[in-house]
Amino acid sequence: MEKASSARMKLTDAIASQAILPEGRSDFTIWDTEARGFGLRLRATTKTWILFYRPAGAGRSVAAKRFKIGTTTTIKTASEARKIAFAVLGDIARGKDPAAERAELKRREKAKVKDLLDRYEKSLAKRAYVGRKGVMGLLRTRLAAYLDRDIRELRGPVLAAISQRIEDQGLDGAAKAFRTRCGTFLTWCQLTAKVIDEVPVFGQKQARSTRADKLKAEEKGRALTDDEIVALWFAASPSTVFGRLVRHLLLTGGRRKEGALLERKWYVASTGGRWVLALPARIMKSGQEFKLPVTGQLADLLKHCPQDARSDLYFPSDRTGNTISGWTKFVAEMREASGVDFSLHDLRRTMRSNMSALGVPVDIAELCIAHTRRGLEKIYNKDEAEAAKLDAFKAWHRKIDQLIATENLKRRTAALRRRLGDGAHAPTAEEVEVEQRARNEERQAYYDWLEQQPEGFDAPPPRPVAEDEDAGAW
Repeated sequence: MEKASSARMKLTDAIASQAILPEGRSDFTIWDTEARGFGLRLRATTKTWILFYRPAGAGRSVAAKRFKIGTTTTIKTASEARKIAFAVLGDIARGKDPAAERAELKRREKAKVKDLLDRYEKSLAKRAYVGRKGVMGLLRTRLAAYLDRDIRELRGPVLAAISQRIEDQGLDGAAKAFRTRCGTFLTWCQLTAKVIDEVPVFGQKQARSTRADKLKAEEKGRALTDDEIVALWFAASPSTVFGRLVRHLLLTGGRRKEGALLERKWYVASTGGRWVLALPARIMKSGQEFKLPVTGQLADLLKHCPQDARSDLYFPSDRTGNTISGWTKFVAEMREASGVDFSLHDLRRTMRSNMSALGVPVDIAELCIAHTRRGLEKIYNKDEAEAAKLDAFKAWHRKIDQLIATENLKRRTAALRRRLGDGAHAPTAEEVEVEQRARNEERQAYYDWLEQQPEGFDAPPPRPVAEDEDAGAW
């Protein structure tokens, strides 16, 4: 026969002090005969005064609620606990819901936006989410005016207004990123933190896509043409941090964050004896370490990145020495200087597309842009293909070198003719080409040698001058 889970009697101080949990039970309640719903709950280590009730006007179809009055340690007498129970019952009769009010008070204590953002960041860190710094920076910046407010104040119209202000600045991509990141954060607030009942909608109904919009979405991003590669290369001045970073992204096909966070200590020798940039898992989208082969051209670019005393980064912010920021402004200026309409991710598409055109096998080209293998291939094929990746990058860098050399040939010929004037003997294109070919061979020998050297080596041989100063430097 099942043991009873409760008993009914007038609660007194003596009963409260002598009551013990029946053997074999984990929970037992003694109900008071004088105050309806008032009782003493017995657990393994505690005795608690409680009140069971239904909100005023609610019928039996509504589940009864349990309200904790206090423990026998904090409320020492039965009469005092009963008096509180009667007071609470009076509040219930006047339409109040004490359990709901207490739950709301507890919710408010942990529902400040800034506190939730801190907890959310810890959750992302625990899950080893690679892009958490960018996500948290975006959320804290865009929600700055609401950091000290209750999360429930972030209603749909508020969020829609924030998104609209970003779009009004011409930052459609940033507005979309805010909606996505904020929506994910609010979902976490609902399902994990349990401080909101539902995720507010942004109050924005997207306009119906036109045919042009659909085509644009299908053709997201593009690969630059050879002429655009040349124009962008010359516009990306090696005398500026962002110029060097653009050249780096074009050479490596990396994501912008991978370039912005690149540290000098990651320039190491791999197990195969080749020099690589060992990018740690924490900055990679795949969450896995990526070994980027260092070709002569890449080594030359990195060697000419000045060391900032404030940072170990290759491409630090000029202003702070920390991670570079202000991407929208920098890219806009680079577009204007080069005449090329591009995004930084287009440089990644450009390298990947050119590797296919150069005959690089698909699996190697995918590994070059840090895409991981899938399925059984990922489980059983652990070859990092370092030699094959190095050959692929060399082929791509040779093409860039040839494009730049061809442009320099044109500029050199034009410059020499301007200097000598129409009346003097100017070298023919053939003569300049012979000289340029010799310079190219000398430069390639230099790159082949440089590829074998560690980062930061001393006393290098004289760097060959590939072209006249006014023609633009490699």
